[in-house]
Amino acid sequence: MMNTIENLLKNSGLPGPRGNLELLYSFSENATKNEVEECLSFYKDDLHNSPEEFVVMCGIVGYCILNKNDIKKTLATIRKYASHSSWRIREAVAIGIQEITEHNTSEIINNLENWTDGNDLEKRAVVAALCEPKILKENSFVIKLFEILYKITMSFDKINGKLSESQNSLRKTLGYGWSVAIVSMPDQGKLAFEKIARCNNKHIKWIVKENLKKKRLTVMDKKWVNKLRADVV
Repeated sequence: MMNTIENLLKNSGLPGPRGNLELLYSFSENATKNEVEECLSFYKDDLHNSPEEFVVMCGIVGYCILNKNDIKKTLATIRKYASHSSWRIREAVAIGIQEITEHNTSEIINNLENWTDGNDLEKRAVVAALCEPKILKENSFVIKLFEILYKITMSFDKINGKLSESQNSLRKTLGYGWSVAIVSMPDQGKLAFEKIARCNNKHIKWIVKENLKKKRLTVMDKKWVNKLRADVV
């Protein structure tokens, strides 16, 4: 009979364009401590598009859910995975944070603030994790998120040359993250976004323009989007 980890390896969907996220969620919600530890034992530097990559993803998300009552320790433990070369491993960090945020919003955002002073991929993890509609329900949480997005976005203000791979990854995530946050609290969101829209840095202008392309903003306030588009040249 196939054990749990063998099942993850066999049915990972990798190598391929898409991992088996349904299996990831079902495993993570029911995983035992030993199963999570076994998953994380597959961790190494090169996991690109492999079944083992999927198993580590399951371990990260499973670890978060298993330790959701100790947010500080959980975030400190998974932080190293946010800078992995695999985009899927980095995405698992965001998913894991999302899975434990709903009832722990203030503790999550307070602990993730430390990451905003970290490297670009740690900053990227914060944006990817928190710019998720299902967790943007509390006004105080969203207002704090706008402050964090502003701080991270303005970190590009002193960069005028070509971006590194990690900087580019962060910029891409900011290129949609703002729009997700704005529609959850439009009045405050528009004001926060207008502050970065006034910046002349080319990378910040790119972030602004990318968000203004998003349908969710046009549905929210087409007139505002068109006005801002005309202002940002």
